[in-house]
Amino acid sequence: VTEELNGLYELELEHPYDEWGKWKKIEKERILVASTPRGIQPFRIYHIKPTMDGIQVNARHIFYDLLDNFCLNVNASGSPQAVLNATKNAFAYAMPFIFTTDLTGAGAVSASKVNPITALLSDDDDINSFVKTFGGEILRDGFSVAMKTSIGEDRGVAIRYGKNLVGLTISEDISDVATRIYAYGKDGAAMSGGYRDSVYIGSYRYPKIYVYEDNSLTASQLPGAVQELFNGGIDLPKVNIKADFQLLAKTEEYKDYAILEEVQLGDVVTVSNVKMGFHKKAKVISYEWDCLLERYKGVELGDFVPDLTSSVTSGEKSLSAAMGASTE
Repeated sequence: VTEELNGLYELELEHPYDEWGKWKKIEKERILVASTPRGIQPFRIYHIKPTMDGIQVNARHIFYDLLDNFCLNVNASGSPQAVLNATKNAFAYAMPFIFTTDLTGAGAVSASKVNPITALLSDDDDINSFVKTFGGEILRDGFSVAMKTSIGEDRGVAIRYGKNLVGLTISEDISDVATRIYAYGKDGAAMSGGYRDSVYIGSYRYPKIYVYEDNSLTASQLPGAVQELFNGGIDLPKVNIKADFQLLAKTEEYKDYAILEEVQLGDVVTVSNVKMGFHKKAKVISYEWDCLLERYKGVELGDFVPDLTSSVTSGEKSLSAAMGASTE
């Protein structure tokens, strides 16, 4: 099973031509139930490929049954739960899904001539979807669909890295780093002193200057807003860490990273760069799970930006295509 945060959720299966004939029961649209990190989940078969040795199968989580339905028109406003209820009421035909949310506030959703997943999760410019209006992360559990503020938690897991390891692929991107911010707000008023510097300004060859503008803030409010940017990690590299447990287990340092086998999708992990001396939060943004051994094959940590790719909203997106489009 492969799952991405607010992305694809799929199962790959290989089945031999067994002497009992179980392989004959593998047919398109049948449901396979399989182990996942969050328990047993149903997956509906959408692609079958017989080979000389057996049958290769791709199946989507039952959530993707919603691709087959249709919403002629969704125009709803109010609380997140009210909007979810209105979206379900707009289905062309009833389906046994339950939609819940812990999100708060008020907003409006509008979409026409789309499938329900697009109405919920699309990032297209011409669709005001649920996630564009309210944000959130999706938790899929059988026929229960929850739009949550966060589907994970901070369990206190921390990892330290300072060198490359077999089975641990680390990348850092400083292209969007800002260590010196110039801010101005209402009526063009600049922040007192003009600039604010990050504590990490000396970690890079030159100061990385970023201009921040918010016309709703007074000059006295700007320092707090700039500090929030630094607190959010704008002065730190974007970090992506992929752990391949099969390879990592062969290293002496494996015990330092085995704790990642206990995390869940959406969990927050503290990553520390020993060399640069920084600490930042990263999320578990994807995993690959061995359903038979019931353990992770790998997990990926990164700076999560809610980007609802077409692997969620398109019925034509295959597993291989979706994986090829994922972040390296």
